[in-house]
Amino acid sequence: MQLDEKMKKIAVNVGSNLKRLIAQNKTTQKKLAELLDVAPASMTEYCNGRAVPNIRFFVLLKELYNINIDEFLMAGAPASNAEDSSNVHPLPENLSTYEKYCGLYIVYYFDTGRYKGRDTQAPKESVTFGLLYIYKSMSSLGIPEYKCAALLGLKDREEAENCRTAWDNTTVDAVVNSMKNHEAGNYYLGGLEMSQDHVFISLEHGKTDKAYLIVHRVENNKGCYIGGIGTVNSISKGRERAPVIQYMGLSRNKLSMSVEEIHHCLLLGTPNVNMEAETEELIRTFKALYMDTGETLNEFTEYQKTVMVRSMLERYVRKSLERNTFRYGKVSANDDDEWYQAIKEAEK
Repeated sequence: MQLDEKMKKIAVNVGSNLKRLIAQNKTTQKKLAELLDVAPASMTEYCNGRAVPNIRFFVLLKELYNINIDEFLMAGAPASNAEDSSNVHPLPENLSTYEKYCGLYIVYYFDTGRYKGRDTQAPKESVTFGLLYIYKSMSSLGIPEYKCAALLGLKDREEAENCRTAWDNTTVDAVVNSMKNHEAGNYYLGGLEMSQDHVFISLEHGKTDKAYLIVHRVENNKGCYIGGIGTVNSISKGRERAPVIQYMGLSRNKLSMSVEEIHHCLLLGTPNVNMEAETEELIRTFKALYMDTGETLNEFTEYQKTVMVRSMLERYVRKSLERNTFRYGKVSANDDDEWYQAIKEAEK
């Protein structure tokens, strides 16, 4: 409890000092966020005293403006900015919100290593597994930092679930070292940040891959976040390494769903197809081609009729595919809720 109160005070100090720094240097929150490589939403949280930046933020800020980090953390804004302080809100739930996400998750996503623009793999071959661990550590300045470690690329679902069980309730060092030394997957390290509505998880695998996972920030009264579905941007594995964005599901629990059901969830449902107008057009054409209606269409040869019908069907299919082709991947609240309900079923 004492630490929470201390962090609230530090957050207010940082927010006040950031506002003063922005005013003195005639810049903006958005511009400063770009210079410090943070999300604008995160900068707003910092300036309003609702969150404390990580150590990298302060190091970059020192390089830009030669600030004294200790004074920046511990000293409030000068009296001339007292009116700004009245707009600074303490963070009553910020630290506890981050704590909700700490823990070990099983992750589910598609194997993109063998994908060459045509997915012909069965669900058991295409769904890949891994583990994501979110944990808290303390910086040299005594500021909590929330970090992530991940083991990705496991082909065996049972292996991932067994690791989840074996590593649960062990120390941070034990989990991180187990992931690092595991031979069957790829080891990633990274961090966690939040905006008002989303959780941003950055992961890095040496110099060969960086992954960026975004999930919905769930507001509830429960003590922990049990999982959700989000988008992840990374480099595909396999012979042809290329940028890829796809969906990734997270769950603290072992899912009772089959691999086929998980596959369906990660596709975010099936395409919506409405062929009513096309059906009516096709019926009219069939009547004209094959019924004696007095129209000239029935005078075509059988080959010509076949070509006409095939051309119409190809046009219908092409239009339907174009309507349902993803131009971007977007996780809706309904998609996230369906995944959440699947996790809840696993708890029963």
